[in-house]
Amino acid sequence: MTTSIKEKRKLLSWVRGLVFALFFCFCLPVVLSCEDDYSTERQKTVLQMWIMPNSLDPEADMDRILRNFELENPGIKVEVTVLDWSVAWTKITTAATTSNGPDILQMPTTWAASVTQMGALLSLDSLLELAGGDSVFVPSAMRFARPIGSDSVTSFPWFLDVRPLYFRRDVLAQIGVKSTDIVTWNDLKKTLKKIQQAKLVIEGIPVEPIGYPGKHDWNVIHNFAPWIWGAGGDFLDSTATRSTIADSASIAGIMFYLDLVRMGYNNRRNLGKNTSQVSSDFDEGRFAFWFDATNKTIYLDSPRFLGGQAKSVTARNYSCMLPPSSPKGNEPWYFAGGSNLSIFRFTQHKRESKALLRYLTTRADVQLSMSRTTGFLPALNVTYEYPFFKEDEKRQIFQQMAMHSKSYPAVHYWGEIETDILLRRFGNIFDLITASPSDQWPEKAIIAEIQAADREINHYIKRQHGTAFHEN
Repeated sequence: MTTSIKEKRKLLSWVRGLVFALFFCFCLPVVLSCEDDYSTERQKTVLQMWIMPNSLDPEADMDRILRNFELENPGIKVEVTVLDWSVAWTKITTAATTSNGPDILQMPTTWAASVTQMGALLSLDSLLELAGGDSVFVPSAMRFARPIGSDSVTSFPWFLDVRPLYFRRDVLAQIGVKSTDIVTWNDLKKTLKKIQQAKLVIEGIPVEPIGYPGKHDWNVIHNFAPWIWGAGGDFLDSTATRSTIADSASIAGIMFYLDLVRMGYNNRRNLGKNTSQVSSDFDEGRFAFWFDATNKTIYLDSPRFLGGQAKSVTARNYSCMLPPSSPKGNEPWYFAGGSNLSIFRFTQHKRESKALLRYLTTRADVQLSMSRTTGFLPALNVTYEYPFFKEDEKRQIFQQMAMHSKSYPAVHYWGEIETDILLRRFGNIFDLITASPSDQWPEKAIIAEIQAADREINHYIKRQHGTAFHEN
């Protein structure tokens, strides 16, 4: 009995020894490895990045785009925060004035000059030289990278927003018109008139010529811009010190765009809707033409279970064309917006922030990934060499627009002019139209409102400069 107990104790002791041996051989290295990984994670430089909702799932999409950067730079981790557009301006300007914010941030182009004037952004001149200079980016995108009055580049172009004319191939086929036939203003009007007279009903839905909203549009100024530029007009003069919105050419562009309502091609009821409502009407097959950003293609091409409209009558028949924004079809200019990337001067991680900015803006493969994900266009010229653009008819149209695009004046006071004065004045114009009887057109009142906008802009610029100015 005693011998049996001793043998059991020896066996138990041997088993314990084996367990400890196995632990030291296999488990302890794993534990130590985990501790090492945790220690390494704590030692990483963490970059804070602010972006806006640029895609359907912006945070997850951005994390995927950044995955290779973190693999290539194992000592850096990027934490992304998505700012809603409704609070983005306030948060960015607060960060700029308090020196408390992210390391790197998305900078909408028309905000760049204002934030630059605050002295809050890091100079990127040496980085631009390293990237190859201004010519590596789409020209219009560089306009806000070096705002008027700034000696330095304070942002790098990230992506472009252009607005092609979406159209229904089946509608044009039924009236015997090709999209390539629509080059001038008159060509567009003739086509819209044919659609109006044809009174088409496709798959049970009456088709109207064109649709666009009025004062409730999210892009009111963007929609007027190409017609103003195409007519030879502009918002400000070449020095950005005088309004030219009431010059004859600018008025001609504005009146052409509004004339599509006067002629009944765009039903007046659309002026009371917002962008989303009119966009949905196009998706449902109610219009033959509709202006929108390039990311509209993702929505039309995606299946319904992903929130898209694939297989709808419009999705099955849509394409894109260059807007005929010039009266004679020569030298048109297309609106280009979009966003740049900036680094705050107060960042404690300048080297790492510059590495991230270079990765996102100067690598063609990353620019391509961003474009595939968001539907917006690359700002880096070489990206357009990929088959993704060269072998797709719609994206070739987008590329042409990018290369012939124009942006607003890169001055710090443009934001106020665009979002307050012009938005309010154009809103008043749409109110004049909707309040008028259907058989009357308030042309004199519209022109008076444009002239009032011109005077208000000039007075505002005068306050900004404190200098004399010329007033019409």
